[in-house]
Amino acid sequence: MKNKWSHNLKGNIRVEIIGQESSAFINSCLASGIQIWDIQPLENERVLASLSVVDFQNVRKLLKEKKLKIRIKEKNGTPFLLRKIWKRNGFLIGMISFIVILFLLSNMIWNINVTGANPKTEYQLKKAAVELGITKGKLIFLLPNVREIQRQLTEKMENVTWIGVTRHGTTYRFEVVQKEIPKEKPITGPSHLVATKKALIHSMFVEKGQPVIAVNDYVQKGSLLVSGFIGKEKKTKLVSAKGKVYGEVWYETKVSVPLSTSFQTYTGKYKNRHYLSLFGLDIPVYGFSEGEFKTKTEIINETPLYLAKWKTPFSYLKKEIRETDGVKRSYTKKEAIAVGKKMAKKELLKKIPADAKINGEKVLLQNESNGKVTLTMLYQVIENIASVQPIPIQQGE
Repeated sequence: MKNKWSHNLKGNIRVEIIGQESSAFINSCLASGIQIWDIQPLENERVLASLSVVDFQNVRKLLKEKKLKIRIKEKNGTPFLLRKIWKRNGFLIGMISFIVILFLLSNMIWNINVTGANPKTEYQLKKAAVELGITKGKLIFLLPNVREIQRQLTEKMENVTWIGVTRHGTTYRFEVVQKEIPKEKPITGPSHLVATKKALIHSMFVEKGQPVIAVNDYVQKGSLLVSGFIGKEKKTKLVSAKGKVYGEVWYETKVSVPLSTSFQTYTGKYKNRHYLSLFGLDIPVYGFSEGEFKTKTEIINETPLYLAKWKTPFSYLKKEIRETDGVKRSYTKKEAIAVGKKMAKKELLKKIPADAKINGEKVLLQNESNGKVTLTMLYQVIENIASVQPIPIQQGE
């Protein structure tokens, strides 16, 4: 069986040997180490035999010595098959081109569908998707996987609660759950202005209504600031109080800063390797070096490949290798306090209104233990504390 495969791979011919010395010729071939097999004697001093293509050139000398003639009856094996195929190269190239084009078309994005979003959000989502390379005609296996696309889109879109990303063949589907922001109903009837939190009154600008507090007064949450009743006794009337009352509000923020930390950062150097995966066997097709990185991380993205609607056993695998650098950061106690103050201020800005103003700050508590500095900061913030409260009107008033 092994010899048969070997003969077919190298190519062999079936020949007819004509002449009186045909038996002597066969013996000479065997003595010279020339492989000859399937020997079949015929009438009229003729013999059929099989030879390898490689040995055919070597038997010509023996044929001349024995004054024999030879006729080639059959040609078998890989070399002759390839020659036949090559003679029909137009058909072969056309067939290969068709398969390649069909394969590429089967792995391109043809449709992008968005559900659950209003027109504005849909436009923003498609724009964010384009930034990630998700456009019609893009090869799917060159894109991040579905989970990574979902994560990046969710981070980019601030007005959505959740984005579901699925892929069905050549179609990407985005299911959007938008944030439900309740609209405040404007109060058109008579109303007061009350405090939203406890504060020390800093200043006020009243357009309508009767102020019931003064600068430097201390108020609690819910305290009346500007009354909707105006006028003198028995001649009062109701209005919708309008204005801004600024109060000094106190915020407390606590942060901890390690004096020494170790962490990994990316150096910016990376290598990409591309593979064609078949039944768990990864065959490199592009990018054969992993880079001489002392420390590194690997991100693997695998995309199954399709031919028309059928999933093939092949998949495209991209391995991204990034160099990392171990960094050790140390602070003195003074530096840690400075960093802690910056961190505390960032946390504060997340809590206060955009138009609020920080009027002062001080370290309320400072502690160093277990290799870290803990700060408790107290901030004085000036902000509008006025909120509209409707005045209930009894029937007959």
